[in-house]
Formats: sequence, structure tokens, C-alpha cells
Amino acid sequence: MIIVKINKIYPVILSGGSGTRLWPQSRLSFPKQFLKINSDYTLIQETLMRIKNNKIFHSPILICNDEHRFLIAEQLRELGVKPKLIILEPIGKNTAAAVTVASLIVKKIDENAKILVLSSDHKINRTNIFYKIINNCSRVCDQNKIIIFGIKPNEPNKNFGYIKKGKIFDRKSNTFYVDEFKEKPSLDKARKYLKNKNFFWNSGMFFFKANLMLKEIELYDRKILNQSNNSIKYSSKDLDFLRLSKKYFSKIISKPIDVSVIEKSKNVVVKNFDIKWSDVGSWPSIFNLSKKDKKNNLIKGSVEIKNVKNSFIQSENQEVMVINQKDLIIISTKDALLVMPNDKNINIKESIKNLSKKNNEKVQYHPTVYRPWGSFEILLTKKNYQVKKLIINPKQKISLQKHKYRSEHWIVVKGKACVTKNNKTYNLKKNHSIDIPKGAKHRVENKEKTPLTIIEIQTGDKLLENDIIRFEDVYNRN
Repeated sequence: MIIVKINKIYPVILSGGSGTRLWPQSRLSFPKQFLKINSDYTLIQETLMRIKNNKIFHSPILICNDEHRFLIAEQLRELGVKPKLIILEPIGKNTAAAVTVASLIVKKIDENAKILVLSSDHKINRTNIFYKIINNCSRVCDQNKIIIFGIKPNEPNKNFGYIKKGKIFDRKSNTFYVDEFKEKPSLDKARKYLKNKNFFWNSGMFFFKANLMLKEIELYDRKILNQSNNSIKYSSKDLDFLRLSKKYFSKIISKPIDVSVIEKSKNVVVKNFDIKWSDVGSWPSIFNLSKKDKKNNLIKGSVEIKNVKNSFIQSENQEVMVINQKDLIIISTKDALLVMPNDKNINIKESIKNLSKKNNEKVQYHPTVYRPWGSFEILLTKKNYQVKKLIINPKQKISLQKHKYRSEHWIVVKGKACVTKNNKTYNLKKNHSIDIPKGAKHRVENKEKTPLTIIEIQTGDKLLENDIIRFEDVYNRN
């Protein structure tokens, strides 16, 4: 493959998400881009590796929720990728705000910059063809067009928006004018679109010049442009992050960039993204992506089956037995169980919304919660006590803190711990333990080159995750 020399592209990776579509593996605090789907790498890491060619791309710009900042940083660290910038949204406002903010920031860096907007949670195979498509579309960018990448449907799917192509725009790049946009259709309409060869799925990936996008936003949605400008103007730098102003960003109306600008613009063309692609938007989509056995089953983990067909069954820890069933999806995690039909047109979002009213923690938190210093896993929760496993990464430490409602007992099971309790320091080895009374200032630090594992037993009338008063914190948390 020959790649013509082009001005390098600024990749912008959108890493939002509510963590509902792949529940219970994904949660609000741990959305699907952080999952490994048939890979040794997470979805966001696969996205980062896709744009690692420094002859074509600048270092990536990532936009994420403030809560996910350290998860993102860890994903980058594992790959050895140094980002150009990580932009923190104080609240999710959909893609219009994210694209506007990114375009404003990139234009300040480079007046003639080209931006490739990518989702952090897509599966795309054959990176060489990906490069070729982007390379061919670069000349279309130079003609002041916004390119939206469409996916040729291979099934009727009511979970995607659709794009109908019009007349040819550029034969060399095989790009077309957009005839019309269609919102997520009924199943009957999706079947009609499948038969009509002019329809594409909307992939949510865009390629454009920053100055053109900003002109279009100014024309069609000036309010979002003004508030985005203010969000940047009054932003603050926090370690490696740019924290947007909550005051101004919260005023932005939440909407997709498609609705805000793309569907109104006269400068949009569509390119068939002729490559194996999936938005990994549901458990059935993962089933379709994966290799199955002779009875078309996908089985993962501690699972026993008898006379089961066309099913996806996965268990993280407990033994699951399924007998005389077909067309099922069963996903078992340490704290939740999902059972649903193996049907791509079933959307579990409404059910998750109902669950959040009854048990918001099961929707919000993963059993393993990641922090900048490492992670913790809740092993047992009862009325007045809770047991956790803490993993402190090498050369990291928790904040100097105290608790108002709970006492803690720490047992070192692996590594060496340097514990501060009030004004004293204790060095603990494996099998050593220490009591942390309610109200005592304390901290644990791992000075070693290997992870430190601690079993923490909490006792008290209130066992709340936000029962923390911080005095010092190297990660600048409140």
C-alpha cells in the first residue's frame, strides 16, 4: 500500500458512555470502552493503537468524563502512549459539545488542522485498509467537506441511524453527497433500508478541517459554540488534564453533533467505510463477532451446558449450568446476573433505567473500582461491616484521610506497606495488620516495585464510599 504524504491528522477520541448496553460487565463508572472484547486489549486501547502511526497522526486528544480520567490515564500508560491532551467534561453533554470543544482547541494549535473523530469503543479490523480510507479522504477534506463514514448494513438493525447517499461527489475517494439522514427506524423500515443499496449505518466517525466545522457550528448552533468557548476560556489545568469550566459547560444543551450540525450542513459527504466494523453495542453484537461451537454457542468461564443452542453464556466466578435452552444470553458477574433473549433488536437500556431506581449502585459501580493509586474490590457487604481487597500500584499512595463513620482494619497479604496513622509511621510486611480507628488520619503507601495487596475490613453504622475527609492528595481530588 502506498500512502501519499499528507499533513498529519489530529485524532480526537470520544470516550463518553453510560455503561448500560453491556451491563452487568459495564457500569456507569466503568463503561464498555474499558472492556476486553475477544482481545488482550481494551476497546479504547485498540482505538489508540489504530492511530499510533506517527507518519499519519499526531498524538491523540481524548475527551472523557471527569470520573474516568484516571482510567483513561492508565489505559494510555499501559500502551506507552503520550497524549497531546486529555479533556475532562464535568458532565456528559453528548457529541456536539465534545466535537466543538475539540475543534476550538485544535484550531488554536493549527489553523489548517484536520480532525478525525473516533469513538473509543468500536471494533475495526484491518488497520492497513483503515489508513488507506483516511488517506483517500484527505483530499476531500481539503475541498472543505465534512466526511461522515457510513457502514454498509448486513442486517436490518433498528439501533442505528441511517444515511442515504445521493450523487457522486468525488470518484477517486468514492464519496457521495448525502441525500438524507434517517433516525433510528422501526424494524420494518430497517428491512427496507437493507434492500436499498443506497443506505448506510451512521458510524459516528467524522473527518473534517477544524475551521470548517467551527464555521458550520457558528452557522447552525452558535449557542453551543459560545458556551464551549467559555468552557475552555475558564478551564483549569490539573496534572495532565484540561478540566473544562463546569459553570459554562453545564449550560450547553446535550445533543449529538449530527442533530446540531451535520444533518443541517450543505458541506457533508458520506464515504462507505468498507471494512469490518462493529460498535459493540449489545451482547448479541458480541455474540455475532465471536467464534462459536458446533451448536452455535459462545461459552466463557465456569459454565456447563446440555442441549443448548444459539446461546451466549458467560460467568466470571460462580458455576452456571444451563439445560435444554436455545437463543439465550446469560451474563453472570460477581454481583449481578443478566438473562435475555439472543436478539439484536432488544435494547436493555429501559430495564437498566428501572433498575437504577431500585439499586443505583449496581448500575453505577463495578465490583472492581479503579482509582489513580490502584483498585479495590468489594468482597462482602453486610449491615455493619464490609470487606474489600485493595491493590496499591507500585510507587503509589492513597490520600491522607480520615473517616467520620467507620473504622478499618488492614491486613497485608502481599507486598510491603508503609502506613501513616496520625503522627506515626508503620512498615508492615505480609501477614502484618493494623487498626485504623474512626477519626484517625491515615494513609497507606507502596514504596516497592511490585503491587501491594491489603484486605480491608470496615466496621461502622454507615459504610459510605464518600465518607472521606482528605487532607493531602497527590492526585488533586477533593
